[in-house]
Amino acid sequence: MDFYSLDEKEEIKNFKFFFCDTTLRDGEQVSGIRYTPEQKVEIAQMLDKAGIESIDAGFAATSEEERLSIRKICDLGLKMRIMSMCRVIREDIDFASSCGVEGVILFIPGSDIHLKAKFGEDIPAVRKNIVQKAMDAIKYAKDKGLFVEFGVEDSTRTDFNVLLEILSQAEQEGADILGTTDTIGYLTPERTYNFIKKLVRNLKLPIGVHCHNDMGLATANTIAGLLAGGGYCSPTVNGMGERAGNASLEEVIMILKVLYNQDLKYDTKILGELSKTVEKYSGISMDIFKPIVGQNAYSHESGIHVHGMLKDINTYELFDPQLVGHSRKYEMGKHAGKHTIQHILKTNGFELSEEEVEDFWRHMKSNEKAGVYYSVEDVITEYKKLRR
Repeated sequence: MDFYSLDEKEEIKNFKFFFCDTTLRDGEQVSGIRYTPEQKVEIAQMLDKAGIESIDAGFAATSEEERLSIRKICDLGLKMRIMSMCRVIREDIDFASSCGVEGVILFIPGSDIHLKAKFGEDIPAVRKNIVQKAMDAIKYAKDKGLFVEFGVEDSTRTDFNVLLEILSQAEQEGADILGTTDTIGYLTPERTYNFIKKLVRNLKLPIGVHCHNDMGLATANTIAGLLAGGGYCSPTVNGMGERAGNASLEEVIMILKVLYNQDLKYDTKILGELSKTVEKYSGISMDIFKPIVGQNAYSHESGIHVHGMLKDINTYELFDPQLVGHSRKYEMGKHAGKHTIQHILKTNGFELSEEEVEDFWRHMKSNEKAGVYYSVEDVITEYKKLRR
């Protein structure tokens, strides 16, 4: 059912994009997270099973352990493209190539802010030098037979004409795809749309969208970038990443599927398990209110809500939680009504008359006044106790 006629839906009927998930690299850039090679392999396998087309498997130059992880992933024979992040120096590219990756993600800083902080005051000279190194690195990687993504860090605070010139040179030098990065969450959805749209109009290669969540807009900005014609995006499972994190893979997929009616080929039923696996291995607990995969995302406590849900699940849910490997829960609480109690007891084998439901509900409410609150399990236990 479509309640609104959205221009965006007309615009994206035939749009094409792919994912380059960066959970194993950017998603690991969090204090205290250190995935083992075996854990990275398991996460990579799950991403592949979900149908993700490409992953950033890690920064090969970081350590031998990182290279071991990347090699193990490359040896799996997965369907998705395995990439490795590299600086624009040959040694990094050699490290990545030795692991067996299909491609590399090359990057340079773009904004005056970054160039001045990292390399000094003479920004024009610094930029000229680093751009030349980048073009040399692209050629070197292509000569080694590697697929090349070339991206500009802090793209969204880089002068647009400067950014366009750099990306145009990379396109001419033989890069396969071009990445943009909203490094500190500077953009809004409207700005992201206009930003990507201008790049798409001026460049031939697919334009990537990688958004950070410093202002809570990473997922919204990613969607806006794809609507504008961005060819791919680079989110992470659970939105993991530096500072406030990144766009959330599961949110982007389900927004496109449910709200934009995209017939996606991804296996969404694995998203819940994938999220829990990353949560377990990272040691970072998810907010219970997190959309799509949060513990509370499909929980209903209010009596009015439960009454509606028992008649039609569309009253308070956009999609069946089983679509992402979750289940619906009706919870007890301060606002729970008779319909909640009746449903809990009925699904556990107890058929009550309307009068019995009324009596038991009043009993539960009287206990609440005394400061006692019940879980679903407590409701069943209490009912059994009263029946004795």
